[in-house]
Amino acid sequence: MGEQMTVLMQEMTREQIKAVAPTAVGVLCTAATEQHGPHMAVGTDTLLVSTVAERAALAAADTVPVVITPPLAFGSSHHHYPFGGTISLTSETFAGVVLEVLEGLVITGFRHLIVLNGHGGNKDLVGMASQDFVNRLGHPATVASANYWDIAKPAMVEAGLLPAPRIPGHAGHFETSAILSLRPDWVDEKARAAVTDMEGEGSGLDVDLTGAVVQTHGAWGKGPGHTDNPAAATAELGEKLLAVAVAEVARFFRDFSKVAGPVVD
Repeated sequence: MGEQMTVLMQEMTREQIKAVAPTAVGVLCTAATEQHGPHMAVGTDTLLVSTVAERAALAAADTVPVVITPPLAFGSSHHHYPFGGTISLTSETFAGVVLEVLEGLVITGFRHLIVLNGHGGNKDLVGMASQDFVNRLGHPATVASANYWDIAKPAMVEAGLLPAPRIPGHAGHFETSAILSLRPDWVDEKARAAVTDMEGEGSGLDVDLTGAVVQTHGAWGKGPGHTDNPAAATAELGEKLLAVAVAEVARFFRDFSKVAGPVVD
């Protein structure tokens, strides 16, 4: 397979995109612009999922071409409004944007599409949008949606990098380590040193009901804005976590490209 010079759609011409689309996997990264505790930049989710996607696409390029659209940097984040520094979309608006981006990819000629999610609040919405896109709206495509950390979590745990409950967490050990490895200037070290470990202390975020999605009004607002203590986070750990995430997402890209394409009457 010929070398793909770039995996980013915005760096390609229309002719380059159309030429590769029928055999490529088109990827939309969904994320958020929201508070990440007192110590981290609000673009954390977008940077992490975009980095993982781009590196994974380059790693998979020897097997399958992957084209990544510009990320959707706003998501379902209303639960973070009490802290400020957050922009959120309604569920309807978010899902609608996902549907229209996917439609544009299909019109261009893509038939295998992935919505790679980088913000937990979007999880159910990207699944719903993917299902509607294929089954209700009838677009000729095969679509997958997944959180990048869910793809990589088994390998991360097996490697002994972090216990499963802290993957990904929010503004804690996992995310702070990952950002330290990519953009240490996005971490306010003075603020990080002052963060206390509020994990599970009456926040309403420590409920574990297997298979259930639990939403408690006001739970996030009365907490500290993070799920676990970032004090032990390191750039070295972040590099290891991202390396595993990239390898596993690249494998996912390769495997998904082998899934049967849409059935068109």
